[in-house]
Amino acid sequence: MIGAGSISTTLQDRLARLFAGVGSAGGNTLARIRSEHPAAQFGVGALLGVAWSPCVGPTLGAAIALAATGEGSAQAAVVMTVFSLGAVLPLLAAGLFSRSAFARFRERLLAAGNGGKKLMGASLLLIGLLVLSGLDKRLETWLLDFTPAWLTELTVRY
Repeated sequence: MIGAGSISTTLQDRLARLFAGVGSAGGNTLARIRSEHPAAQFGVGALLGVAWSPCVGPTLGAAIALAATGEGSAQAAVVMTVFSLGAVLPLLAAGLFSRSAFARFRERLLAAGNGGKKLMGASLLLIGLLVLSGLDKRLETWLLDFTPAWLTELTVRY
């Protein structure tokens, strides 16, 4: 459903109407916050945390599980540090990329976002079809024949 919704503008419109109330509530809340006061910035960060939690939860769980299965605390620290950098750097970049820069590149960013949405939707549909047909296992076997041994060992070690 998500894949089809990402590709079809008709489904996108229907989903947008379905969730318009939630988006409007968040947008209205953010529009009321105009202050540069630290408390206002904390509030925006808290709202971002609420919106981000469902997305980051599974990834954070996987990182914690990977760190827990490590051979020591140093390995766990490295895993969590890499996860933290991966989570923080895009947010930091977005925060530093000013509103004026976003406005300047708005049309190009929207076009890239629409293209990326369609690509993601097609990928999700393809993966779903591969899993449903069982072809994902054949593809995995075929890819393992071409993968260097060190890479295969790295992926199954954790």
